[in-house]
Amino acid sequence: MKNRIKNNVLGLIIGGQTLIFGLFLIWHDNFMETRGAYQTFTNVMDDGIAAIILTVIGFVNLLCILSGWNKLKRWTLVSTAFMWGLFWAAFLFREIAGYPNSGWIFTIGLLGAIIYEAAREDFK
Repeated sequence: MKNRIKNNVLGLIIGGQTLIFGLFLIWHDNFMETRGAYQTFTNVMDDGIAAIILTVIGFVNLLCILSGWNKLKRWTLVSTAFMWGLFWAAFLFREIAGYPNSGWIFTIGLLGAIIYEAAREDFK
């Protein structure tokens, strides 16, 4: 267990951040509320269902790392990248719509970390 944690630090950070951000969105309703051209998309990403999905993905990702479920971890990395890609787009749309934020910068960095983790991970 100790070696698994030591060898998967990046995965634990990604899973933990995904879980915490999902819980943040559940707690802070209408965090991404936008008025304007991209209102529908950003408000869907602010929906409770999206927050619950993100929270579950983060929890399952952490569970896969700690328990060694590598086949399921492949799918959690894909779903994590997909959800963070949607949030990147939502943050970018907010920026374009006139709501300055740096969320899109941080999420593109997180997407890079997820892709790096997926490329270097040994799923055996």
